[in-house]
Amino acid sequence: MDKLKPVIQHHFWILFGLVLILPLVGWMPAVKQFSQQTTEKITKIEDAFKQVPGGMQANGSWSEKLNVKAQKAEDLNLDARYGLWKRQEAMMVWPSTIKRELQPKFYREEISPIARNIYKNNYNVEVKNLWRKADPFNVETGKGTVVFPESLMPQTKFGDLTPNSEELWDAQEDLWLVESLLNSIRRANSDASLVTESLVRSISVLRLVGGTGDYPDATPPAGSGGEYGSSEEEGGFFETGAPPGDDPFAGGGMTEGTGSLGIASVTFNPADEFGEEQGRYVDYKTGTVFKKRGFYLEAIIDHQRLPKLLAELTNNSWPVTITRVQMAQANPMSGPGMGMGYGSEGSSLLGGGGSSYTGDTTFNPYPMPAGPMPAGPMPGGSVPMEDGAFRQDGTSSEFASLASAAQFGPQLAVVAISGLIHIYNPPENLVELREKAEAAAAAPAAQAESEPAPPEEPGQPAASPAPVPEVPESPDDLTPTPAPTPDQPEIPADPAETPPTPEPEPPAN
Repeated sequence: MDKLKPVIQHHFWILFGLVLILPLVGWMPAVKQFSQQTTEKITKIEDAFKQVPGGMQANGSWSEKLNVKAQKAEDLNLDARYGLWKRQEAMMVWPSTIKRELQPKFYREEISPIARNIYKNNYNVEVKNLWRKADPFNVETGKGTVVFPESLMPQTKFGDLTPNSEELWDAQEDLWLVESLLNSIRRANSDASLVTESLVRSISVLRLVGGTGDYPDATPPAGSGGEYGSSEEEGGFFETGAPPGDDPFAGGGMTEGTGSLGIASVTFNPADEFGEEQGRYVDYKTGTVFKKRGFYLEAIIDHQRLPKLLAELTNNSWPVTITRVQMAQANPMSGPGMGMGYGSEGSSLLGGGGSSYTGDTTFNPYPMPAGPMPAGPMPGGSVPMEDGAFRQDGTSSEFASLASAAQFGPQLAVVAISGLIHIYNPPENLVELREKAEAAAAAPAAQAESEPAPPEEPGQPAASPAPVPEVPESPDDLTPTPAPTPDQPEIPADPAETPPTPEPEPPAN
């Protein structure tokens, strides 16, 4: 027992040493066995790969057929792009004042200086002709379906020098886009004979705008930021409807200082939709199928037919996407002294004793609503003349009340619409696609000419056309002649020519 006392006394450390040794003894053979199994598996896999026969696959034709289908899909895509471009190219008509030999043959190519000078000198005439396509209201004749002064037409301001080709292309492209918008408005008003029956009664703002994009100098133009006066220090334009002095999109509210009541404003900044105007196009990127030009429109419309207006805008000759629509009630009532938009003087219903106002010469497309007026001068009206200008001399015209009445009514609303017009870029291989299309169009005609005519069968006479009966000049000449029956002889026209009827012989006895 004395010999076991040290073992019993230190049994913990003895067992602890054995515990440390046993895992090492078990781990070494386990790792060796696992390594052998891994080596065997790797060897089997490598042998399996070596047994796979090399060379061409038995069904290698599938890749060739797949390449053929991919090429067909690519050709269809190019043909579709070329078809869209041809459809758009047909609408890109240059003014007739530029001779055909001076007109550019390809999109965005260089234009001769002679053609640029001719275009610049006749640009205002082209804008005026384009403005007339909207069927603007003429207060002198009462004709027209929309109150739209020519001064609101989007147009390019050229300097004294001859514009370069890029400026000319930009100006003409804008005219094409504006023409498509005006045609949509004209179609929306096509069922109206008077301005009071139109869907679009008046237009107060029509602009083409750009946005952000991958431009070399991506910096906003001077004065483009914060010009809408959204803060309290800038006048609170969005809340009160009073536009800033030089705001290019003003027109959605009443002017400050005229003593008029503000109406609900629908005006919004197009930059909220398209971003700051860093360039001509919206979300511009190089190498894309199309580019986008923004537009902004404010008008007084019949709100019950707003879907028709949006449909006409989207069913445009140029593809259009509507991005935002805001609407508010326009002028619900009209009456003496309420239609102040066309030169009429104030009445006692509005207070002020009928004083006229001639200080502000800008056209206000939103006549004043009825209601009590605060102290101040009465806002003067403006009368659209033949060329779309508006006079404020206090005189009236025979049809001025018609234009004023067209902008009053419970069914009318002020609407602001923004959207994108898509402009297709020409395909990279445009010349090749054009030659391919011309060859495909000429092939059926050449084949029809080369095929001989089928020979006629012998013994069959040519069929003669049936005689066409003569049509008398008047219905009185239509005297039908009765056809004789086979059992009854013809009845002569003269009774004297009637042969005697033979008497029957008496029967023999």
